[in-house]
Amino acid sequence: MPSSSFSSNDPLQFYAPPTNMPTADSSQGLGQVSTSASFGPGASDFNSFGSGVGDLSGSMGGSMSSSASGSGGGFGSSPFDDEPPLLEELGINFKDIWTRTLAVSLPFRTMPTLAEDDADLAGPLVFCMLLGTCLLMAGKVHFGYIYGFGVVGCLLMYLILNLMSDEAISVDRTMSILGYSLLPIVLLAIAAIIVDLRGTLGFVLACIVIAWCTLSATRLFEKALSMKEQRYLVAYPVTMLYACFALLTIF
Repeated sequence: MPSSSFSSNDPLQFYAPPTNMPTADSSQGLGQVSTSASFGPGASDFNSFGSGVGDLSGSMGGSMSSSASGSGGGFGSSPFDDEPPLLEELGINFKDIWTRTLAVSLPFRTMPTLAEDDADLAGPLVFCMLLGTCLLMAGKVHFGYIYGFGVVGCLLMYLILNLMSDEAISVDRTMSILGYSLLPIVLLAIAAIIVDLRGTLGFVLACIVIAWCTLSATRLFEKALSMKEQRYLVAYPVTMLYACFALLTIF
């Protein structure tokens, strides 16, 4: 079928575009062909497409470099630089914990304002864990009793204090004061590891520790709620609560 003729009346005849096949140059050898061969009308379109891709990549690279330079130093800056530390977000401040611990350890010193106003539960949780660990070292598994007595006692003290005082107190603040005042019980549990307290020595030490805990917690509640006239009424349920912990520690 001739490639140069085309008739629209013959439906079986297709158009075949003329092509110029590359011819071998006898002077250059059989392995070399002429580079002047044309591959159809799409070659110029392919070249224009390649140049368009090059322009697009150049523009994208320039925009990305300009945005990186305008964002404030590239990789040197981070959006998390202004974030506060994790302990601060969780409300854990070791300086405040140490201040409250000193306030309980020395009950006759002036109570700091920080121990009166702020409610911190990190210290009480640490003291409860220390108490349970010391009792475990003495052969007593009382973790459930510690948290049970602690939660029920704090809720009852919260109700009693809100009924007795004109000023309101929150649950977490009540737990904070009672938890920090648990420190002498922890010291009694440490002594129970060394010596057997089921005797006269244990009874004497338990009375001293209960009075120590009661004095510390009562002073903190007194200054927090301005209950100087009702401090003995506050001291009674506090004494009962710490007596339960002392019994757990000795027996």
